[in-house]
Amino acid sequence: MAFRRRFTPSYRAFLRQGRRSTSFNGDFGLDDLFHEHIESAEEEDVDSDDDDDEMGYIEPLLYDEKMEALWVAEKAEMLKRAAEEKAREAERLERQAEEKERNAERLERCRKKHDAVIKSSIRRYDPKAKCLVWTRFPFEDFSSFDLDEESPVPPMQYTNKTYQTECSMNCSANILSVKVVSSDVGFPIHVYGSVIARDSMDNKCVYLFRCHRRDSQLIKSEDESLILTGPARGLLLIDFIFLETDLKIKGERGQDKLLSRGLLQIDGRILCIREDIKVRGVTCASRLSTVEVNYVVVKSAVEATIEIQVPHGKFYGEITAHTTSILHRIVLYDSKAGGVAMSDNSGAIQLWCRVIAVCLNEKLMLTVDTEASNGIQTIQFIPSLNGANQHVIYCGATKLCLKVTWLVITE
Repeated sequence: MAFRRRFTPSYRAFLRQGRRSTSFNGDFGLDDLFHEHIESAEEEDVDSDDDDDEMGYIEPLLYDEKMEALWVAEKAEMLKRAAEEKAREAERLERQAEEKERNAERLERCRKKHDAVIKSSIRRYDPKAKCLVWTRFPFEDFSSFDLDEESPVPPMQYTNKTYQTECSMNCSANILSVKVVSSDVGFPIHVYGSVIARDSMDNKCVYLFRCHRRDSQLIKSEDESLILTGPARGLLLIDFIFLETDLKIKGERGQDKLLSRGLLQIDGRILCIREDIKVRGVTCASRLSTVEVNYVVVKSAVEATIEIQVPHGKFYGEITAHTTSILHRIVLYDSKAGGVAMSDNSGAIQLWCRVIAVCLNEKLMLTVDTEASNGIQTIQFIPSLNGANQHVIYCGATKLCLKVTWLVITE
């Protein structure tokens, strides 16, 4: 394509004014030829500019008014959707901010409630220790956890369950006795209150001793144990069993004194791997006394729930339980302290403690000591993973029906 040079208006004026004759003094007509050439170039430039202006107003050959309207509508719809999406995003961020604020307020309320429980019930000043001490189980969220709620897990829950040839067994512990081994106010004292156990099954209250003020127990010396009325189910010993003491002395004219308030623990992480099986103890020195809790760890434990019925007659005597490895007797019933056991509508004796943990490889011994002519009788029960064993004995004219129901202690 040929290229035609264009001259600017100022340059054209310069050429007109600056024409000079050549050395030939126009003999050959060069000035006229040059002048005609310049004017022709100017005319072509003007024509070219006019053509360019006319081309700028030519419409596209493929223009479609309907397509243009559709495109405009689609663009408007896109803008509308973008605006709606932006509004939804702003609303979502607003809801998220409100939810975050509500969560922060809820957490603050929970924290205040938790701290209030810690301050009022769990960590208190002990004049005997002369410092703040833990008096109750502290490892829960107390904005929702009720410290005083009793464990809902009953005994004999899965006694009819069928197990395979191999079954996972856990450790347990039997609380043998709770004694006030020293008293700053001396003896005798009338004691009431509670001793609670908590295990990893649910961390809720399993009462070992619970006595109201009107039924306070007389303790004459440091050798006497509190009458244990629990546990109501087998205790699970995987990591810890926590023990809480809250005992008071019944005084005259309502002037009661706080005898013991403290927290003890049985560490199953160590005790469950030891080979020696023996009676162990933990002590709590607080307030006006020192309380000692004796216990024994039971490996491969099953829960034994004991029931004793008297179909007819009256029972005078004492009923105790122990295992083949630990001869320390757990008192289940004593008519000297609990009164005469008589047959009622169900015929069952209200035992003080009716749940004991037994090693699957040992035997449970129930001893019945009466004033009858046949004296002391000991009945052996062989543990199993489930089911029940029954035995009938006669104490003089009184018939006793003994039943032991077995259950594996699991989480």
